[in-house]
Amino acid sequence: MRLPQADLPILIVGGTGRLGSVVRRFWNPDIKVLWQARRATQGIDLVWSPEGGLSSLLEQLARINVTRLRAVVALWGAVPGKAADLSLNTQLAHVAADLALALQADRVLHCSSAAVYKPGPEPACESDVAAPVSAYGQAKLAMETAIHRRHQEAPNEPKPCILRIGNVIGADALSDAMRVAAHNRTAVTLDRFTNGEGPARSFISGSDLARCLAALLRCELSVLPETVNLAAHRPTSMAELVHEAGLPLAWRPALSGATPLVSLETKLLRGIIDLGPDSGTAAHLLKEDRVKRMLPQ
Repeated sequence: MRLPQADLPILIVGGTGRLGSVVRRFWNPDIKVLWQARRATQGIDLVWSPEGGLSSLLEQLARINVTRLRAVVALWGAVPGKAADLSLNTQLAHVAADLALALQADRVLHCSSAAVYKPGPEPACESDVAAPVSAYGQAKLAMETAIHRRHQEAPNEPKPCILRIGNVIGADALSDAMRVAAHNRTAVTLDRFTNGEGPARSFISGSDLARCLAALLRCELSVLPETVNLAAHRPTSMAELVHEAGLPLAWRPALSGATPLVSLETKLLRGIIDLGPDSGTAAHLLKEDRVKRMLPQ
């Protein structure tokens, strides 16, 4: 007897990465999920590296009587860093799509980034022409393009949904800087622009990101967007986050090329899930994250 799609497990790959570690903390326990990572650790169900080939993961799944999936969520990816091969983002996206196909999933969620947009004064919409200015944004856009082309050429494969995610509190550079400042009892340094303001970004909390993923996994396939921005309903001042954390703030003149605002339009997301009016406030973003535990109370 074939299980109804809703009764099948979801496979989330990249369970110990920066995004995976955040999402695992807030995952809805009512949604059946299997977590994959390259190394064994608490909460990880499947230890597997893509270099080992698809068959080795399929064998692991068969041993626990999993031959079909409801969906695949790809939280893995290459991030900027020394000697980072950002082209791996496209390769890993194809592996996720291959997994979804082999296990008869109906959808696969691929993590992209707000970095695919060219920063500007207006909120970036999914229908805008992507024009990334960083190597990371270019690599993510290349991944998106490859996945869209694949689906055009093979429309009967599992439906892809590209997630253009804003700054995830706890997994972004500002959170790192606040942890370091709290530990060392130093100030957080931010750019100050000619208007006297500091940078602002579209953020999202860990629990809200997990809620967004759950909503995209539960919605009808016909409603699932090809591309969707995931962020709070409004951008958040980084200075507000530093002040909310109770940390001292130091300013420096913004260098040429520094970006004052990255804002994502979330109308499409709000048609699927309403994160609420407080989702972009500094208090909401910091109340649940581990960064808060390291800060002075």
